[in-house]
Amino acid sequence: MAKIKDFLVEARILDWYKNLLILLAPFFGGKLLLPVYYPSLLSGFLALSATSSACYVINDIKDAAKDAYHPRKKHRPVASGEMSRASALIFSIILLVFSLLVSYQVSIPFLILCISLFLNSITYTFFLRDIAWLDLLSISLNYIIRSLAGGEIVKVYVSPWLLIGVFYVSMLFVLSKRREELTALNKPEHHRKSFKQYDAALLDQAITIFSALIIISYSLYTFHSPYADGLLPFTIPIITLIVLQFISILRKTEETGIIRRLLSSRIIVTSLLIWLAIMFYLIYLT
Repeated sequence: MAKIKDFLVEARILDWYKNLLILLAPFFGGKLLLPVYYPSLLSGFLALSATSSACYVINDIKDAAKDAYHPRKKHRPVASGEMSRASALIFSIILLVFSLLVSYQVSIPFLILCISLFLNSITYTFFLRDIAWLDLLSISLNYIIRSLAGGEIVKVYVSPWLLIGVFYVSMLFVLSKRREELTALNKPEHHRKSFKQYDAALLDQAITIFSALIIISYSLYTFHSPYADGLLPFTIPIITLIVLQFISILRKTEETGIIRRLLSSRIIVTSLLIWLAIMFYLIYLT
């Protein structure tokens, strides 16, 4: 019989950090420090997280047989047999209903974005996941939806520069995770059909392309943003350093867990804090 901890594991609460993207638009829109939006932002975060968890559970139900032979995923409750597929499905439905009810309370446009997140994730699980490149684009679209959701909550215009940045960064992360899986798994094509079309060299080339796009697009943004006359152009070296350090960490070891490795890098963490401090000063103190 499934235990409470099994439901928590299936919900993948540790992956809820992705939904913090709803804070991007409020931050860059200058509204993050307004307490009036906090209840809606919290509700939005919970709704997006519940939607994500509902999709994770459905994905685990579909992949239970394959995950049982995966070195890491075999410990998930459905794959290990600790939770029945029926219980998992009911849990997923409960999460989705909760998400839709909370989303409706936030706003109708936000509800539409949550439904879009769910539909795109389900389409990925059942169709796009096996198609090279489309699988990566589908995942990146979810990050864009989360960013738009934050703008909807605080009713602020979401700049195309922000969406471009989110897309490029999310593509870089997804490519990095694919590279990790490809190198860590024995016969990776047995776990994902799309791996038949990927190889380490191809993914490395794509990582190089999107790394360059991040630096180029950010550089262009600094000269076309409302803060171009301030310190913003001088942050280009900071972003460049972060990207280069990211590539260095990714290729230096075959160890998995890219997020954990990034957070253990003092250079990346320090650079990000400096960049955030400069952006906060430009947006809220000038």
